Amino acid sequence: MDSTLRPLAPTAVVSLTELGLEPAAAAAERLGCLGVSPAVVRATRDKLEMRRILERRAPHLNPAFAAGDDAEAVARLFAGHPLVVAKPVDGAGSMAIRLLERPEQLPPENRTGGTLLEQFAGGREFSVEAFSEGGRHTVVGIAEKGTTDGFVEVSHLMPAPSLDAAGRRLVERAVAELLDAVGLTDGPSHTEVKLDGERVVVIETHNRPGGDGIAELVRLTTGIHWRRVALGWPIGEGLRREEAAAGAAAKVFFTAAPGLVERVAEQPELGRGRVVDWEVSVSVGDLVQPLRSSADRLGVATLAADGVAECVAAVAELTAVQVVVTRPVESAGADQAES
Repeated sequence: MDSTLRPLAPTAVVSLTELGLEPAAAAAERLGCLGVSPAVVRATRDKLEMRRILERRAPHLNPAFAAGDDAEAVARLFAGHPLVVAKPVDGAGSMAIRLLERPEQLPPENRTGGTLLEQFAGGREFSVEAFSEGGRHTVVGIAEKGTTDGFVEVSHLMPAPSLDAAGRRLVERAVAELLDAVGLTDGPSHTEVKLDGERVVVIETHNRPGGDGIAELVRLTTGIHWRRVALGWPIGEGLRREEAAAGAAAKVFFTAAPGLVERVAEQPELGRGRVVDWEVSVSVGDLVQPLRSSADRLGVATLAADGVAECVAAVAELTAVQVVVTRPVESAGADQAES
């Protein structure tokens, strides 16, 4: 690093990817240039560390939680709450998340400090994109999530259809409190929260833009080039707004039952809204795995509409379309044997 980067005298080192956040922070500190400090990045990357920070500084934003290697705390958590979520402390993309009802459902390999257990939080879930300058936090977009029972995200709608002005204020205040607690003063952030009544619970946060194409939803609905801001903030790339292309926009992800792909639908003409982008990642004959994480989704469509209600209708219309049709592997094998 010293021999390669220091002669270039970089102004800043930043990353837009989850696995690049800590290396970028370490490089910025080593080179003495602008960037987010390693301690702050660690507080956002390590979900258990974030919970402990919030426990000290903003406990009202936390659910009840326990480290996987704290047997007594785990027992208390299950005794006090009917549903418990187990997740890797450094996980992403809905990977390896379990919903548990009893402590015996927690496998031995998850009874370590690498697993966070927390009370299942009710309510609707939102993704919040914010930009911080000198400790001042500005929310640039809030998307409402659609998820499966297994926590895999299958849609994002922006602006969030079910969030009224009062709910938005609650979410914005909670995100500002969170960012203050972890010490993020400058740059982008992506925070996931749940709102149940008037209570906001933080699920997780990151010092980067949200994945799943959420940055594109910000651009379509606000005119802010969110990826460009997230990359260029150390050199003065602020929240410049251009004309928004849509009043509302959404990402809809394609899924199908496990099996062999039998048919892939063409891009449909929607009665409401319009399709901005369409991408299917499987073809006839491909094997579809069970939907365990974001990596198992089969493609995505980007929708845009003049207003929120029209966008909600477009999402519902597309969700009713079976974009990828599969058949069980067993029946496919039988057909091949007969031929």
